[in-house]
Amino acid sequence: MADWRTRSLWLSRKPYEPAPPLDGDLDVDVVIVGGGFTGLWTAIHLKHADPSVDVAVLEQRVAGYGASGRNGGFAMTMVGRNLHDLVRKVGPARARATRLAMRNTLREIAAFVRDEGIDADLTRPGLLTVSNGPEQDERIRQDLEASQRLGLDDLRYLSGSECRALVASDRIRCGHFEEDALLVDPAALTRGLRDAAVRLGVRVFESTPVHSLALPGTHVLARTPGGDVRADRALLATNAYAHAVPALRRWLFTIVASIVVTEPLTGEQWKRAGWEGGAGVEDKRIMPHFHRPTPDGRILWGGRDAPFAPGGPDPRQDRSPQVFRRLEETFRWTFPQLDDVRIDRGWCGPVAGTVNCFAHAGRLGRGRRVVYALGYAGHGVGPSHLAAKIARDLLLDRDGEVLDLPMAARRPVPLPPGPLRALVLNGSQRVLQRADDGDRGPLTGLALRFLQ
Repeated sequence: MADWRTRSLWLSRKPYEPAPPLDGDLDVDVVIVGGGFTGLWTAIHLKHADPSVDVAVLEQRVAGYGASGRNGGFAMTMVGRNLHDLVRKVGPARARATRLAMRNTLREIAAFVRDEGIDADLTRPGLLTVSNGPEQDERIRQDLEASQRLGLDDLRYLSGSECRALVASDRIRCGHFEEDALLVDPAALTRGLRDAAVRLGVRVFESTPVHSLALPGTHVLARTPGGDVRADRALLATNAYAHAVPALRRWLFTIVASIVVTEPLTGEQWKRAGWEGGAGVEDKRIMPHFHRPTPDGRILWGGRDAPFAPGGPDPRQDRSPQVFRRLEETFRWTFPQLDDVRIDRGWCGPVAGTVNCFAHAGRLGRGRRVVYALGYAGHGVGPSHLAAKIARDLLLDRDGEVLDLPMAARRPVPLPPGPLRALVLNGSQRVLQRADDGDRGPLTGLALRFLQ
């Protein structure tokens, strides 16, 4: 437990006092396994819907220990790979409904943070999505056309010079800008959600791993080292850690995402970076880079390699010097004028992905008592709030518009079993990495045609 502060810059930035572990048996209406964004937002949504519902959250380490405290802090409207891909997979009507729901979600997150007084360094500088090559130019164009097709006004085309007026990199060819995106300190947001949930009457227990979840008779039983929790319903909100559940592992896979951060920049170095507006930036690689200023004056640089973890989350994969070097390589390539800025540290974290890049919320088993919500593919800060609304309605047996969104209505695509699963995922990753790095062989050409 003592090492949780080392797992990311965010987890070490601000003081935090974890909640005590469970000590004794407990009876509640809903038990939530996982103290990240999904679990805590669901607890809050449940209490807002019905204050009488008794809710307990069980977290094996500390709130935000997993992806919620290790990501880049981008809260985006993205569901799936991009807007063009969303339209292709679910059709115009559902894609438009999803996009509008996500825009409203981001506004609700910002309002909640403001109203609860959560010190999460939340800003709304917008998201600049950029192209660094011809295939990426095409993806920019496809997103803009999808937005127009859906009758939306949320993406604005920017020429290369207009992009470079926001971020001074000669590598940028063109892009589009979206005002709705938020930047946050994700660990601080998670901790603020924990405190807000507690104020609503939710009981949160940290350092409380769940060893098993059983369905004896007409209830759910969560067994922990400190006691058993008996509940009417349960939510699995463990994201990549759901690898331990065979029924979810059929369509869920774990990848390891990586981030590096620079030392704090001087004023003169920031002037060279030309990043005065503070926008978040993501490129249009298949396995994209994302970068942003941090509240303490650093540049956060993440993405690129995301190796498959066949055994699920493993703390031994939380540091990867080779991947950090490759991230630094693209940082130097993008900002040659910052050659005197030192990379200070890096970290990795397990991310749950799906074949179609959609998160999913649904019920597990025949008893309708266990709900799950997970699989954000590295873009969960915003969608977790929406997935938590779906989880709320499933837990309360309520009908609602959110149940018609792809995260609830579209079934996940199963993966092949056994050794074939690892072969497919590892092989696909190698091809995609080569495509992003400029290889134009037959396999990468086929991948590009399929993904465009």
